Amino acid sequence: MKTLWSTEAYAVGERAEAIRETIQGQVVPVRIALPERPEDVFCDVSLMDVGRIQLSTVRANPATVERTPRLASADWEPCLFISVQRAGTSGVVQDGRAVTVQPGTLALYDTRRPYTLLFDSGVDTHFFRVPIAELGLPDAVVGDVTARPLGADDPVASVAWSYFSSLAASSTLHVGPVPDQLAATTLEMVRAVIASACDVHVAERAAREATLGTRIVEYLRRHLAEPDLTPSSVAKAHHISVRQLYTVLAREGVSPGEWIRRHRLEGARGDLARQSAGGDTIAAVARRWGFLDASRFGRLFKETYGMTPREFRARSHTR
Repeated sequence: MKTLWSTEAYAVGERAEAIRETIQGQVVPVRIALPERPEDVFCDVSLMDVGRIQLSTVRANPATVERTPRLASADWEPCLFISVQRAGTSGVVQDGRAVTVQPGTLALYDTRRPYTLLFDSGVDTHFFRVPIAELGLPDAVVGDVTARPLGADDPVASVAWSYFSSLAASSTLHVGPVPDQLAATTLEMVRAVIASACDVHVAERAAREATLGTRIVEYLRRHLAEPDLTPSSVAKAHHISVRQLYTVLAREGVSPGEWIRRHRLEGARGDLARQSAGGDTIAAVARRWGFLDASRFGRLFKETYGMTPREFRARSHTR
């Protein structure tokens, strides 16, 4: 059965507080920023249960909705929300990602972690609230699809948007209990959207990881002469940990520190072989290849090639 609520039943000065109490009490505990002028505040809400899934349709003034860290950690049933835009656009921010939602697209967000909803031009949206326990999916799978664009390029999400929109607009569901089969179908549709989106992003991530070693080695080549090139700086440039860097390069048969040192020495050796004694100093060649300490460069060079840089240059030009 559908339940209707509207700020029309309240005095102008009471509407903002009434909106906050209704959303926090019947939908989800959140902080809501509303227009400063009381006369600009309005909201119409319809609520309906589809099995354990709650459907709320909201039309309201511009607003910013925030689930703070404190609210996210509160003792409240963990839920996943599916935002189905009816008109205009809105924004969903969670897990370091942000997505713009428009008609034809969906966005998901999880009440167990902070999020922000941006309705700069007003709210005109269907919200499906699904208990996490009903999904039966690993947390990592659910977390992988929050605040991501789900729409026209994903056939499952496209079908789901049409299904959710039709369900919310169905007049036959507003006058009696929802059939159990429809509730089960709706839950399966939610699972299908998550599984499809997760497959896409897992595949993209797998492709990135498959080429990560090659990309790191190429990065080492481009930055070889930079004195501050270290395993730590390389890991930071690729947004991974130093431990992960060593793991990825081990699959390529590469030890980053040894690779950097060997290729720097080869570069310096090539320069020394091409230069006469009247060319750059040994220290200048060392600096050009990232060795700021000429003495250390000399020791490493002799350990590797069995002679000092000066001896090597002299022998090269004698030949």
